[in-house]
Amino acid sequence: MPALLRRHPVLATADLDEARSSVGQTFCPHRLTVKARHSTLSVVHNAASVGGIGMNYLRYGQDVRITPGTFDSFYLVQIPLHGTARVRVGETVVQSDRRFASLPSPTLHVDMEWSADCEQLLVHIPRDAVQSAAQSEPGTSSDPVVFHPLVDMNSPAMSSWMRIVHLACDEAERETGILSSPLAASHFEQVLVTGLLAAQPNSSTQSPQPTQTALTSRTVRCALDLIREQPEYPWKVAELATRVGVGPRTLQAAFRRERGTTPLEELRRVRLARAHADLVDAAPDGASVTEVATRWGFFHLGRFSQFYRAEFGLSPSQTLAS
Repeated sequence: MPALLRRHPVLATADLDEARSSVGQTFCPHRLTVKARHSTLSVVHNAASVGGIGMNYLRYGQDVRITPGTFDSFYLVQIPLHGTARVRVGETVVQSDRRFASLPSPTLHVDMEWSADCEQLLVHIPRDAVQSAAQSEPGTSSDPVVFHPLVDMNSPAMSSWMRIVHLACDEAERETGILSSPLAASHFEQVLVTGLLAAQPNSSTQSPQPTQTALTSRTVRCALDLIREQPEYPWKVAELATRVGVGPRTLQAAFRRERGTTPLEELRRVRLARAHADLVDAAPDGASVTEVATRWGFFHLGRFSQFYRAEFGLSPSQTLAS
């Protein structure tokens, strides 16, 4: 699709180091790796400002992994325009596409994988702007605001907020417009920040539907505890749902909404982590990859290797030999 914000180019490069440095200057220092060896990047970064808020179009043109750690000084609404991204924010994994954006908060660790065709609109919001807007409400805590990292782009509130974002991008493409006025841009920035606080569940008093969010979180947390305590058990979704007191569809929906995944995908991740630990601890002439894989319920060695490489970036045999 055509790149957004074409009147505001920042970077166009195929060089990995140049991409890492330039994007790092806009956002924060990070580790950037290309998943396929000898592949060529096709990086395009365009950016414009609305008051203190940055509107960014970014693509890499290859499967990449981006590891910034914590953002510290800003929030970043990451809205896929095309392709997909897997974004881990703290303990939550968001499978991001045009239906679900991701929203890392400054205090949570972030690790991302973008598909080769991934193009994103990134809304960069200063931490101070969010904190100031949140604290303007009586009774609000002074603790840093933490947003739920999975953003449902089809919700009515987020659809309304996105209309404001698109207006900002459209205005940025004009040579003259209302946002060229510093006063108008400042007011527009406030609308974007307060609108996001109203639209997306967060830890401030402006969080919508706090009771429903808390209840769902308890449901997911209890299911995760069961998985982590007994990863060797042959869990089924129906049994997990019964154990935590909800129906299977409710449990599936809660995992999808909160973690961008399913209970059985979480079970697979926990088992992969246990297999990884066993392979790291094993002597090269001791346990085999097959033994470790079957110990943790992976009976198809090819799929095990595929899942393992996607999670850890190397093959099980490479881990065993290291």
